[in-house]
Amino acid sequence: MVSTMHQSRQGMPASPVSSPLSWRDWIVGGLLLFPVPWMGLVIAAGLFWDLIWQGIQSLRVVQWLGAWLDQRVQKVGAVMLKDPRNAPYLYSFFGIGLFTPTLFFSSLYWHLHWGATAAWSTLLLWAFAYHVLMMGPYFRFFAYISTLIHKEGHTPRGLFKKPYSIFNHFFGWFLGPLYGHVPEAYPMGHLRIHHKHDNGPEDITSTLHLDRTKPSHWLIYLRQFAKFWMGFSIIEYHRRRGNIKQAQRMLRGMLGYLSVFLILFLLHPWFSFAYYVLPLFCVNIYLCAINYTWHAFTDPNDPENEYINSITILDGHYNVFNEDYHVCHHLYPQKHWTLAPEDFERNKAFYRQHRASVFRDTQEFEMFMWIITRRFDLLSAHYVDLQGDLSQEEIVALLKERMRPVR
Repeated sequence: MVSTMHQSRQGMPASPVSSPLSWRDWIVGGLLLFPVPWMGLVIAAGLFWDLIWQGIQSLRVVQWLGAWLDQRVQKVGAVMLKDPRNAPYLYSFFGIGLFTPTLFFSSLYWHLHWGATAAWSTLLLWAFAYHVLMMGPYFRFFAYISTLIHKEGHTPRGLFKKPYSIFNHFFGWFLGPLYGHVPEAYPMGHLRIHHKHDNGPEDITSTLHLDRTKPSHWLIYLRQFAKFWMGFSIIEYHRRRGNIKQAQRMLRGMLGYLSVFLILFLLHPWFSFAYYVLPLFCVNIYLCAINYTWHAFTDPNDPENEYINSITILDGHYNVFNEDYHVCHHLYPQKHWTLAPEDFERNKAFYRQHRASVFRDTQEFEMFMWIITRRFDLLSAHYVDLQGDLSQEEIVALLKERMRPVR
């Protein structure tokens, strides 16, 4: 069922925005975009790596090895995990969970012993190589770890069973900071705020107040999302509502992140920035773009309609653990990810009835680029008209209407 919209507007990020941006929006938004050239180079290298990765995966011996590993992972998952259906998580747990920390600490060792005498070009090249390797081919490593931090945040009692329960905060507290995540932001912010209000007025990551047809308004959202991503607006939200324990838990996560930064800064200031702080600002941009896209469309006359205010992507290019079924995730946050496609098919009549925000053969980053470049033709070409009665021009008009600010 569609959740009930909270009528109170207390806590809304801002009133509906339709006027030109202020100087603060331009300056703060522009400053938060400083990593974009660096990100562009990392993405380009990652795309090249992905071409090689795809070629390797097509080899028969690699496919045989993958099938063999799947069988072993299923057996290990039955032993370690509370829900054996989550066995695919173990590829990231054992693989990226060993690869990235090893890469991180070996880079720290190199900088401490030889970095002081290295040329700046060498330092930049080493940091660039680290970011490419850490993000993975077509940033797949980042995508999987971010998704698992998300899944972990939705599992308060933990993913692992005894005696492996010591790993129950592994993704959020250990791997998360290496991938630009502040510990506790998902359980204290995403779960307890975003899912409580479902992009409504009281959601501190809401897109409702923005005119998503205007690319510049994403700069407002970038500033808003940065306050959330770093924990400040999460603490303020819980403090204002008297949720002192939740505010304190978010504060502990922020202090934990800051403590590691201070230690790294004392050891090697350049390393602390390039390997620990820079990922935070890069990931803020990545996930801000994803969240903006997930909730880019809202029916102004029915803003609580979750079939519209979240998107579903069919045959997606980048469907990590069925995150593309975002409507299902918001309607049933605790439904297991393996059931999302089945849920969509079973409830397709509701999607059709509400003329849901369903797209096909795309991915969130691609859609984000279409949104900020105003390529409504491409958005409409990938929109799935489940009722089958709209022309291309009518689909464009529908999408534009759903991107207007809600008053």
